[in-house]
Amino acid sequence: MFSPYLYFVRAFSAVRRFTNREDPYSEVSEGLYVGGWPYSPDKLPPGHPAILDCTCELPRKMGVSGHAYFCIPTWDTRAPQPAEIESAVKWACRKIAQKTPVFVHCAYGHGRSVAVMCALLVALGLAEDWKCAEKLIREKRPYIRMNALHREALEEWSKHRLSPPKRNG
Repeated sequence: MFSPYLYFVRAFSAVRRFTNREDPYSEVSEGLYVGGWPYSPDKLPPGHPAILDCTCELPRKMGVSGHAYFCIPTWDTRAPQPAEIESAVKWACRKIAQKTPVFVHCAYGHGRSVAVMCALLVALGLAEDWKCAEKLIREKRPYIRMNALHREALEEWSKHRLSPPKRNG
């Protein structure tokens, strides 16, 4: 039923990658990366990162099968639910505690993955709130574009989150 759409998305994604000059990922803080779908192993950040996948329309590639992997399946232009954001943040925090870099991706690294990275930066105490986190990410990855659904999910997550922010110092 969805196969025509999925074929289109994959083809469109491939064409867009060849015409786009943006890096496949950006390091927003030490060991924390946000970016687009790693369609080949050379599109992964260094350090054998744990992969947090925010897509449901793109396949998990065999070349990344040796990496720790967590998926919160979310359609393009939609936002993960606050509980999914919380689960992703907890998983990523465990990986960071193990000194494993974390790569959060969606199709292009502009929306869904940025929303999750905002929450992660707050949970780690690297940003005061998700709005500050968004600014920090934009400095490293200028073409991000979270939509109203992403912002609404982050607001809801902020109100009801279970993971207290870490305090630096």
